Amino acid sequence: MSSILTRRNFLKTAAAAGAASAAAPALAASSQSTAAPKHWDQTVDVVVLGAGGAGLMAACQVYDKKGKVVVFDKSYSPYHSATRMCGGLFTAYGTAIQKREHAKDSWQDFAHDIMDYGGYMSLKEPVELFAKHSGEAFDWLENHGLAKHHLEKYPGHSNLRAVRQDSYQGKDYIDVLTKQIADRKIKIYEGTPLTKIYFDPKKNEVLGIEATNLDTGKKYNVRALKGVIMAIGGITGTPESLDFWVPSVAGKGVSIGCSANDGTAMRIAVRDVGTPISHMQYIASYPCGIVTGGRRGPYCRFWYFTQAGGILINKNGKRFVSENEGICHITPYLASNPGGYHIVFMDKNIYDATRAKYKIGALIGLPSWNDERTEEEFKLGKNLFRANTLEEFCKISGVDLKGLQDQIEMWNKAVETKNDTQYGRHDQKVKIDTKGPFYGIKMYPWNNLSCGGFRVTDHLQVLGWDLKPVKGLYAAGETVAGVHGAFYCGGNACGFAHTSGYMAGQIAMGRKDV
Repeated sequence: MSSILTRRNFLKTAAAAGAASAAAPALAASSQSTAAPKHWDQTVDVVVLGAGGAGLMAACQVYDKKGKVVVFDKSYSPYHSATRMCGGLFTAYGTAIQKREHAKDSWQDFAHDIMDYGGYMSLKEPVELFAKHSGEAFDWLENHGLAKHHLEKYPGHSNLRAVRQDSYQGKDYIDVLTKQIADRKIKIYEGTPLTKIYFDPKKNEVLGIEATNLDTGKKYNVRALKGVIMAIGGITGTPESLDFWVPSVAGKGVSIGCSANDGTAMRIAVRDVGTPISHMQYIASYPCGIVTGGRRGPYCRFWYFTQAGGILINKNGKRFVSENEGICHITPYLASNPGGYHIVFMDKNIYDATRAKYKIGALIGLPSWNDERTEEEFKLGKNLFRANTLEEFCKISGVDLKGLQDQIEMWNKAVETKNDTQYGRHDQKVKIDTKGPFYGIKMYPWNNLSCGGFRVTDHLQVLGWDLKPVKGLYAAGETVAGVHGAFYCGGNACGFAHTSGYMAGQIAMGRKDV
């Protein structure tokens, strides 16, 4: 037996062993052979798998490069996607809005920030492609009717490159893309996931795909002359899929994502093509999840409160990290906090100042709360706390009173001296009023993005078991491994999804200048 077959059989066995989860029926629906079918139902230039930001962007680019394209999606709507669920933050270098506002930046700085924030566990190829071409992708969206947006300073980015939708919703990007898809009359087969990849091992080439409608069972065999773009999302769609793929977070915190993003299509690629996966142990875990129902709940943008003078404390009433630390860098500290959570704590002046600047939907979002829901949560006193005295606050929140009293005294002294002896801050300006009232929001890890997937070349070609590119197979979006490294920096997921989709569609149609 050849070494290729031995390695592929090994990977197929590993994939089959992992199929004991809810994905098993989809895998079992495929036949054993990956040879070309006797009959192709249709032939196109490019098949796109997935109809989120990356997939829809790719499909538009293929069409605009005079290619015939079709999209298959496991979900029933592009609005059931990670892009739709994001907070509307898109990081990019070289955008028109940067130029309009005279923001200094370079793709090298952008790539460095990604690598540095991710603990230098990122992979060079996707990072540099993202950094170089992100401005092109964002400007394409802006030029095609993107809703109002603004530049925002964001932790982890050394330069002003984070573009925030004024709505604080990723829906704005999907609105643009669905209109462009409709204008181009690109066919999307909804509720029709990938069930097989047709692969020629001798040529190391993907020939096409089989997709099966979830409702009717109808199978579609589609020949792809130029390539298949896998924009199939990640593995955080359900608590079950997250826990299956990343056992280290099993049963912990909030799990949120598009339910179709369970890794099934990834397993199919491993089984049928023998593509290895990488960086699966890394997920984007924000320290800001509000647990309201099992493993579900919204997140709190606590950094808006801390920018106004709030502090992060644990159940002992003590600060445990600098409030200026990168957001995802804070998450690991929660594991050693009593109860695995933390609280953003503030007085009424800080709370009111923040509320005056931001709508509640910007502070507590995905799904966004309104004022009525927020008030209900304050009255419940399980996750949001409000009290007239420190004693009452500690009683309803479970925070140690003496510890919090000592911490407030220490913090106020640090404000006076501009010297934070606990965590080295020198920018603190706002004291906490010891008379109250007091406010707090309890938060757990909010697991929303996987950082693992397929390794790719600098042209987004998926690498096979021998780390050579598989002909005709591309990956984009959350399906790509090694973009974020060990830690995800805000805005990079949405930015990379659209940028990689933009580039994958053009590369599949022949673009070389990457």
